[in-house]
Amino acid sequence: MSVNELNDDAFPKSAESNFGDLIASYLKYWKWILLSVILFSFLGYIYVKYQVPVYKIQTDILIKDNSQSPDKAVLTQLDLNSTNIVIDNEIQILKSSTLSERVVAALGLESSYFIKGKFIKQILYDDVPVKVQLVSPGPKSYRTDWVVDVVNENEVIFDGKKVPLNQAVVTNAGIVMLKTNGSFKRRLKYNVNFNITQAVAQRYIGSMSISTVSKLSTVLFIAVEDAVPQRGKDFLNRLVYEYNQAGIEDKNRNVSNTLAFIKSRLDSLAIELNSSEKKVQEYKASNNITDVSAQAGLILSQVSANDAVLSKIRLQLEILKSIESFLQSSASGQVKLPSLIGLEDATIASLVQQLSDAQSKREALLRTIPETNPVVSSITDQIVSTKKILEQTIQNYRSSLLISRQQSLSDNNRFEAKIKQVPVKERGLLDVMRQQDIKNTLFNFLLQKREETAMSLAGATAESRTINMARSSGAPIKPIKSSLYMVFFGMGLVLPISIIFLKDALNNKIKRKQDIESAIPIPIIAQISHSKDSNPLITVEKPKSMITEQIRSLRTNLDFIMQNGESKVILFTSSISGEGKSFISLNLSASLASTSKKVVILELDLRKPKILKTLGMESSTGLSEYLIGKAGVKDIIRPIVAQENLYLIESGAIPPNPAELLVNGKLSTLIEELKKEFDYILLDAPPVGLVTDAQILSQYADATFFIVRYNFTKKEHISLLNDTYRKKIFKNLNIVFNSLDSSAAGYGYGYGYGYGYYDEDKSAKQGILDKIFRRK
Repeated sequence: MSVNELNDDAFPKSAESNFGDLIASYLKYWKWILLSVILFSFLGYIYVKYQVPVYKIQTDILIKDNSQSPDKAVLTQLDLNSTNIVIDNEIQILKSSTLSERVVAALGLESSYFIKGKFIKQILYDDVPVKVQLVSPGPKSYRTDWVVDVVNENEVIFDGKKVPLNQAVVTNAGIVMLKTNGSFKRRLKYNVNFNITQAVAQRYIGSMSISTVSKLSTVLFIAVEDAVPQRGKDFLNRLVYEYNQAGIEDKNRNVSNTLAFIKSRLDSLAIELNSSEKKVQEYKASNNITDVSAQAGLILSQVSANDAVLSKIRLQLEILKSIESFLQSSASGQVKLPSLIGLEDATIASLVQQLSDAQSKREALLRTIPETNPVVSSITDQIVSTKKILEQTIQNYRSSLLISRQQSLSDNNRFEAKIKQVPVKERGLLDVMRQQDIKNTLFNFLLQKREETAMSLAGATAESRTINMARSSGAPIKPIKSSLYMVFFGMGLVLPISIIFLKDALNNKIKRKQDIESAIPIPIIAQISHSKDSNPLITVEKPKSMITEQIRSLRTNLDFIMQNGESKVILFTSSISGEGKSFISLNLSASLASTSKKVVILELDLRKPKILKTLGMESSTGLSEYLIGKAGVKDIIRPIVAQENLYLIESGAIPPNPAELLVNGKLSTLIEELKKEFDYILLDAPPVGLVTDAQILSQYADATFFIVRYNFTKKEHISLLNDTYRKKIFKNLNIVFNSLDSSAAGYGYGYGYGYGYYDEDKSAKQGILDKIFRRK
């Protein structure tokens, strides 16, 4: 069996084991994770307890379809009356800043009232006995909360000063007016906070949502979120009211313009009619004519009827001209609707109204959204299409009017010829009566239109109908307790795990067997657990301990690694001092000696030896004396009393040139002599990363054990070992993973006594996280 096969059989790799190791590496900190979860759950409870509950308030309205017209079929085909576009427009109007600001101002929501508690504010709304209106803000108005102390029905203290009610007074908050609503029950002290109207309106717009049942529906569901249900209800009800009022005002604006035009025309016509009547009276008196003859009367009636037709045609042409002026002026953004009084073409009137409505809605939308918005673009396309249709319709209608006017003018010439046949006096009377009749007919026509327009103005209705008044949700929608508890529970779980993960990610030391296996192809022959016992020969003192069993397992694996029957020389080294070479070599040698094998340990760290001191033995003649020829083999071999068949060759006096002594040839002779007497020769060498002694000694070894210590050996040192492995400096190289902590992935790390090498070797410093998360 090869070494690689031994490693694979002894420590099989699998995704399940890796995942299990990962889970186990976190579970060892379960106390801290549990403490974090409990702490954050408690914080979540406190957070939820002192959150102000927020309610959802909703109202439903129906947007009326006022787009009925004789040419609706044509407009529908041109998609000029699309329901979706209208609904989108109305939604934008309902969410406009202008409308919300009117609501905030009407309800006085710029001032908010509350009572300060220890942890939470108690919001006041209907139960405020005295409300404060900020008439004129000062430099400090919006920077702080102002205290209102209602002593009784007639005495109120504002900002520490007594102020009169229902009077504008100058205070530190600016000019304010305190108004009582007659709801005084007891002395109450509360705070008022002033806000800018636009800011309050934007907060409501931000919490407002408007939706429809379907794309073809004109029913809107309007909802806002508010901490005070009644305040939210008042806001929505007032919003619908202001929306309807804005629609009525928009409708009446054009009607009022028409009514003003009719009144001005009636005033001027009344003067002209009065003048015409006086002329008729004066003419009759001066010529002694009481009435015209039957023939003259017939001619007069015919002329009057024809004049009425011509007047209507002229009025129609003037209206068409004003509409064309309206089309030209609307291109520059002006949307003042021309008077359509007397226009007999319903198609033109409907198209003008459609165009005016579209332009008004576009102008309203542009106050809140940019021109590039799809809703505005859709209305713009609608305006362009309507204009084209309107221009063509006007041309066709003007052509028909001109033909009718030409016919009426021909009839008028014929009547003029008949008038010339009437006697001179009667002919003069016909002329003045004709002018009177024209003025009278036009005056009566305008009187009729004035009444119709006034009725239209009085009968203007809202564009919506409220289906359900504003109503509040029974339970608060915020905070959602279950979700918040889950969030805080997750935070309590994620935070310690993240800290552990970050701690491991920033750690540059070996902590898992996988860290070694992923970096180098060298087999791991054994994993030795951490021991808190300070006895260096734990296999002798505690033969039933876990570490002793692990050392026995390492001893058993030696039979697979070194299968020849000759004396076996094993070299122990590591990357730096303190990784457990002496600990492993001592206990492995003791375990081998317990099987009646004769074992000797060579303390080859000539610079800073520790085995002799660790065993508590007195210094004597050692290896350095032998290498310089001052002692023989028998002089330097010393038995270790604690274990039979176990011997030690100490390092001896510290020489000034250890490397030169190791290569003088005497060490080779020594090892050959020892092979004749001992079954195992263990070489405790210095670290590879510090001096070259281990490389010099590698030529004598049949196998090399490289010691890697958990959470001590740095990952970059593995790279050094990888280079050594590729260069084949050491024979039969294997790794012993030492000092595993039993709490880490089922293993444990460390041993009971420390190691150091020269002045630069220092014990590993423990960080804050190590102190917090170390296993107790």
